[in-house]
Amino acid sequence: MRVLSIFFHPDPTMTAVGGAEKRFVETSKILTEKGVNMTVLEPRPGLLSRFGVHCEVVELSSSVSTLVYGWLGIYVVWLLWALRACVRCLPIISSRKYDVVFAPNNTLPNLLAAFFIHMVSRLPLCVVVHHVDLLSPYGNSSFSAINCVYRKIGYGKLVSFLKTTAFFVMARLLRCCDACIVVSVSTAKALINNGIPEKRVYVGGNGVGIDYINSFKLRGNRPYDGVFVGRVAREKGIFDLVKAWRKVVSARSDARLLVIGSGPDIYELRRIVEKFGLEGNVVVKGCCSDREMYTLMKASRVFVFPSYFEGWGLAVAEALACGLPVVCCDIPALREIFGGCSSVFFVPVGEVESIAESVLRVLEMNNTRHLAEASRAYAKRYDWKRVAVRDLQIIESLVR
Repeated sequence: MRVLSIFFHPDPTMTAVGGAEKRFVETSKILTEKGVNMTVLEPRPGLLSRFGVHCEVVELSSSVSTLVYGWLGIYVVWLLWALRACVRCLPIISSRKYDVVFAPNNTLPNLLAAFFIHMVSRLPLCVVVHHVDLLSPYGNSSFSAINCVYRKIGYGKLVSFLKTTAFFVMARLLRCCDACIVVSVSTAKALINNGIPEKRVYVGGNGVGIDYINSFKLRGNRPYDGVFVGRVAREKGIFDLVKAWRKVVSARSDARLLVIGSGPDIYELRRIVEKFGLEGNVVVKGCCSDREMYTLMKASRVFVFPSYFEGWGLAVAEALACGLPVVCCDIPALREIFGGCSSVFFVPVGEVESIAESVLRVLEMNNTRHLAEASRAYAKRYDWKRVAVRDLQIIESLVR
């Protein structure tokens, strides 16, 4: 079977590798080992060769820095890259026969280019949907309602309008896909509630690289009380976290928080940290290598993840694999995936006081060994091989 994949991702030298990117890298390793022939279009610098995925790769550069121009820059990059990908794919699909067009993420540059190729080639289109920006799978998904959610999170009028428009374009394109692989039942319900036919929605799940994470060892003490890993953006609750940490510091003056990751709001984050006088308590690390990231996570006492939207929560699963207890927002996907874990503590979405109180309770626990054991045991249930096999079954069903 030959698959043509559109794999847009942020520049790995500028921001951390996200959950969608990790999923595609890990499953691609297994799919290529099983004999799937893949041609992948991705931005330069690429991720696949960097992580040892053996397939044909066509790299296209991005020409605008998203960190400099923020969300406006992000949308410009998305549209320009999608246009270039469409043009670049025309000679590819005319020179050889493919069986499926595959988009490993439901962001617009992946969807727009993959949908164009699908329409031109008439090949079946399969998309992996990682999350949709809805507080509830059954929530009001009108334009005004979603726009209000973005405004409530703290985005300005223009960015809220752009993000809401992107949501509706995404939903419209997903309705035309032959298959949507979703990572959780919550995401599946959200798609079905937004008009995607149930027969085209398949739950594929996610995995965790336990052995890889275990290869990085903690040496020395734990200098950080809390750690956050993820994209530095408002919907990840990063500003709620800083406000909550301000309250944590009022109770424990030496409490230290480490923020790992980058994104469009990183400069605003540093400004807020300085405004609150938390320079000695909050360290904004930015992006770093896997070795440094997992080592630093293990050098922390609690993982704090106040995200508003998640489709599965790979960052949470990796924190558990590091042996950390987790404080996170009680959103449908995280409750679905991690609700059975005794070391995951849920707080109401956007409630700064509850985040601070939950963090302090964890930090004040005397014996945390049982939490570490519970975390590691829970993470072991998620395996990339099962995820890849499930994806392959779904893709093969489109070819028959």
